[in-house]
Amino acid sequence: MMATTHTNGFVGRMKKIVAMCAAGAAVAAMGACGASAHAEKSYTFNVDTGDAVKVTLDLGGGYDMSGKVPFEVTKDGDEIFEGSFLHEEGYELYRDEILGDENAQILNEGERSGNDFIFWKTTADDATAYDYVVNVKDSSTVVLLEGTAGEEDAQQAFDHLTFTKE
Repeated sequence: MMATTHTNGFVGRMKKIVAMCAAGAAVAAMGACGASAHAEKSYTFNVDTGDAVKVTLDLGGGYDMSGKVPFEVTKDGDEIFEGSFLHEEGYELYRDEILGDENAQILNEGERSGNDFIFWKTTADDATAYDYVVNVKDSSTVVLLEGTAGEEDAQQAFDHLTFTKE
C-alpha cells in the first residue's frame, strides 16, 4: 500500500506494520458535493476493518482527490498526499516507530473534528517527507497520509480534509 519511501529502516518497519494491518478498501460510493463557499468531493471507502470511512476534500484553492485506493490528494495537479487505510492499532504502532526513529520528528499532535492525529517529518538522503496518521473517531480505522510536498503544503492540504465513519 505504501508507495513512497522515506528511509530504509523506517520504511522497512512500516511495510511490516502495513502488512500486519493491511486494509484493502473498495470505493462504496462516490460523488462531488457542493453548495457551500467551496465545492467538496467525497468518497466513502469500505475498508477491511468493517468500517465505511468517508473522506471529504474542500476543493477550494485547486485541490482534488482520486477515488481509488491508495487515494491521492493533489493541488493544481501536483500530488500532496497518498492516502491508505490501516487497522486502529496502526496509530500507536506509527507513534512508537516515529519516536524510535532518529530521522523522524513529531511536528504536531492533537485532535481535529474528533479525530486524533499525528503530523511528523522524516528526513533521509537530503529528502524530507511530511506525513499524517489519523485515528478516525468511533471507528477501527486509521488513515495514513504520506506526503510528497513541503511542510506548509501538507498542513494546508490536511486542513482541507475531513474523515468520518459512516
